[in-house]
Amino acid sequence: MKYNRYFERSKISFNKFRTSAGRYFLIVFLILNAPLGAVLSSYIPSYDDRYEEDMEQARGDRDYFKEPVDAINYAQYHYVGAHAAERYPRFFSQYPLQDQPIPGLLATGVRGLMMTTYNWSMSWSSILKEGRSVVCSYPKEESTVFQKNGKPLYQTLHYEMNRIFNFLKSHPKAVITIIFEDYANPGKMVRDLREISIKNSYDPILRPSDWPAAQQKGEWPTLGWMRKNNKRLIMFTKVHDQHTEYTWPETNYFWHNMTGTMNDNIACTEEQHAAIEPHQPNRSLVSFGCYGNPSINPNRRDCLDYNALKDLTTTCQKKGFAKGKLFNGYWANYIISVVNGLVRDGKKTIFDYVNELNVMKKK
Repeated sequence: MKYNRYFERSKISFNKFRTSAGRYFLIVFLILNAPLGAVLSSYIPSYDDRYEEDMEQARGDRDYFKEPVDAINYAQYHYVGAHAAERYPRFFSQYPLQDQPIPGLLATGVRGLMMTTYNWSMSWSSILKEGRSVVCSYPKEESTVFQKNGKPLYQTLHYEMNRIFNFLKSHPKAVITIIFEDYANPGKMVRDLREISIKNSYDPILRPSDWPAAQQKGEWPTLGWMRKNNKRLIMFTKVHDQHTEYTWPETNYFWHNMTGTMNDNIACTEEQHAAIEPHQPNRSLVSFGCYGNPSINPNRRDCLDYNALKDLTTTCQKKGFAKGKLFNGYWANYIISVVNGLVRDGKKTIFDYVNELNVMKKK
């Protein structure tokens, strides 16, 4: 009888221990296996006092993009890209080419960003105390510059890259491509990118040294490899034609079409350059652009309309542009407003097309 009572008390004590220990191990397990976005905190620089406002706007945007499966290779990955992604109304009130800041573009499903960079000039007056190396908004492009406390505030590479890093932290499946029209000194860009990674305590960049097969044979990793190794941001340069620690020369890897028209006799031809480019046998990526202002020319909606652009890109494929390969990045202006307008009209969009293509590649 005493033994039974002792046994029952022991069993109760053991059950309590098992329950508390189980909770402890469950907590540890959840912490160790938590999603990447739940572990990594956002880094918000002192000068980005519009961050929360822009994030609130981005949370209200509809996400049209479906992240592809891990098995898809980067060379077979299709995505929507924002041409002149840095040209939104805050910094380009007279000549914007996108409707919202970069967080809104990414929240909508954009996974490609074209950005222009310039060297910082010490003659410019600004209240910025960080990241004075490379800027995206050239002060002389517009008659007005965004003001803070009555002083000009220039759009630095730090400003935009921190926002992109924060998006990657909270979206562990996202793979983003940046193409820099880089008028900035490459050494200054490398310095800024290194500093951005250090300040974020985070490095999602696919460096040329991480994947030499792209340089040697034109072969790229799968999205799964990029996600597993957190190499989900790849950056190309249009002007600088050498590899750096962080960037890849775009001309070595991409075919480009003639942008600015839906006429297949023009759009299906390769972009012409002032200088003759060397033969690039390892090009395996395709950049396809259709730019324009739909508020000036309503037909520019066709650039993001499913049927119109599918007809155009498949025609280009049949004509042999890029050796018959469909685009990887499809670049356009005013993506958010045009896509939302097409959806309101009951039409399919570029996002439906890239989602369809990415699923087809899975098969």
